[in-house]
Amino acid sequence: MIFLANRANLDKRTLLTRIHTHLQTQAAGDDTPIKQVRYHTSSGNKAGVRALVDTQSFLGTTHPVTEVELHVSFDFPPNRDYDFYEIQWVEPDRNLMLGWHQDDTHMDLGNCHFQIDYQNETVQRTSAEFLDAHPLNVYEHRLNQLIPILNELIWEHDHPTVPNHAITND
Repeated sequence: MIFLANRANLDKRTLLTRIHTHLQTQAAGDDTPIKQVRYHTSSGNKAGVRALVDTQSFLGTTHPVTEVELHVSFDFPPNRDYDFYEIQWVEPDRNLMLGWHQDDTHMDLGNCHFQIDYQNETVQRTSAEFLDAHPLNVYEHRLNQLIPILNELIWEHDHPTVPNHAITND
């Protein structure tokens, strides 16, 4: 379990550095699913962390795409009572992205939702568990959910979907 004490003093730059370091440490091994880690920047500032992932090693099984990207970003809006984040599995070869968004969009679904984008279009958006925990614990929790959710991914009429029970069974 990852834990960083004193959440009140945590800032975006420090958090992204910790996530980058965690993934970079995993990338140091020969038999690891993490192959490359980099910062995603906006206007020269850290906006997120991106990691190249070997799907065979990460999932422990074959997958239609051999390499994907993991995108992680957090924000701490001063006018909100909770942290914002996006943790996403991105398959550029299939133009597929799925993951969690905890923010102030789609409030009809609550503070957090799970979303699948395919071929530049949102094909599924479902309410997801709101996690009011330390951001590193949230990051770890969502990564642990990825494999079961990817195992539940089905293709209906050439569009990906995940059954709601897989998303809400937190």
